[in-house]
Amino acid sequence: MLRFILCLILVVMDFILIIPFEIIGFILYLISPRAKNAYMKALMKIVITPIRFCAGAKVRYIGLDKIPENTPVLYVANHESFFDVILTLVYLPGDICFIAKKEFSKIPIFSQALFLYNTIFIDRNDIKQGLKTILTAIDKVKTGMSAFIFPEGTRSRDGKVNDFKEGSMKIAVKSGCPIVPIAISNTANVFENHFPKLEAVPVVVEILDPIIPGDFDRDGQKHLGKLCRDRIEEARDRNVKDYCA
Repeated sequence: MLRFILCLILVVMDFILIIPFEIIGFILYLISPRAKNAYMKALMKIVITPIRFCAGAKVRYIGLDKIPENTPVLYVANHESFFDVILTLVYLPGDICFIAKKEFSKIPIFSQALFLYNTIFIDRNDIKQGLKTILTAIDKVKTGMSAFIFPEGTRSRDGKVNDFKEGSMKIAVKSGCPIVPIAISNTANVFENHFPKLEAVPVVVEILDPIIPGDFDRDGQKHLGKLCRDRIEEARDRNVKDYCA
């Protein structure tokens, strides 16, 4: 319970203290988007690191060297906890646009920070708007920015890796970028599985071998979501057994 209270205090403090730094971010956005991206990545690391430390998760990163260099990619990951973003997004290389549910866009201060961090909001209940979001992400990737998405669409509530939405794979298929699957293991045991307690448990974030959409024919490209899901589930289960038991 003490960890939870301390993390809650940190989050509230972040909401208050980040405001003037967001203003600097908006100024940089008008002057130099590249400088803004570097600034926001550094800022988010500063904001997130104390929360991560307070939560106590013992994180093991595997396979970071598998991320292709000097090219944008589509990161796809399983999603079981609020901590998934905290433990992945800001620790990946390069500029990244994050695809998040539109509900986050309604949170004052937080939504402005997400906007500055190149977040694209998606309405999971509106197919037309969802397609527009995917097209926006494709355009971002074509300009050299990587994209990050949780293809399940929402957090898993039962510990299983749910089906990946195949439409999200179009970001890679249409832009020609590699897909980098990320298997996140045991984050639900940090918080969600015993709310409101926070537990200092081992967590594994494993980067898997990239998948090149161009290596598949048209029919194979229609099932890249299932391929990513199956590989992620296999790695997640293995890491839970090897490192988190």
